[in-house]
Amino acid sequence: MFRRLLRRFFRRYQFIILEPREGRRVYNVRVNPAGLMALALLVSLGSATMAWLYAPPRAEEGISSTRYDRLQRQQQALRGQIATLSGEFSLARAQADGLKSELLSSQRRGERLKQKLNIYVSILRARKASGIHILRATAYMQDRTTLHYGLVLVKGGNYPRRVSGSIRITALGDKGQKLPLKLGKDTYELPYHMETHAFLDGKIAWHQGWQPSELRIARLNAKGENRERVKVTLNPESNIDIR
Repeated sequence: MFRRLLRRFFRRYQFIILEPREGRRVYNVRVNPAGLMALALLVSLGSATMAWLYAPPRAEEGISSTRYDRLQRQQQALRGQIATLSGEFSLARAQADGLKSELLSSQRRGERLKQKLNIYVSILRARKASGIHILRATAYMQDRTTLHYGLVLVKGGNYPRRVSGSIRITALGDKGQKLPLKLGKDTYELPYHMETHAFLDGKIAWHQGWQPSELRIARLNAKGENRERVKVTLNPESNIDIR
């Protein structure tokens, strides 16, 4: 019985492949079961060997995983530090901007105080000379629609104790235009009353088709007589501050 199985196992079988239409022989193959099993065994052993050779060791996989976890934790820690430093930087920048703004405000206040000091120094000097003086007359246009003006009147000496009068302002153009300005609701005069000095300033709506280049300021006494005239060139900068 065993011998019969062995003979069948090692017996060669012939396979003939014919063409479907003409019936001609195309292939003649002789095989036996033992050869097929041996070939399958060799392929299986080769595949197993290749898989064993190229499979990464488990120990190395464990090391790589541990290293990856450690790097991930370090990256998270660095992100936290970066976020903290970013917040501190933003706070420091905000504080620096606040200090810069405060410094600029202090500088502007210092400049204004310096201007006021210069004004009062000019007033004290003018007080030493008799008569009434026009100081620091200035003017500028805002958006070509509003005319701003300002001046300081100073009474020199101690007599008379009080003086009064008014001023008139005329706008002059580059082409000879002339326009008396209304300084009140229904008047072209701005009155003043003072013992030592007076600050006069204001703004006037401008509706003319031409722009003024100069102002002519006339000071009148209490009797309406002209006593002094000055011309003021319009300042291109909007920085009138006579007080």
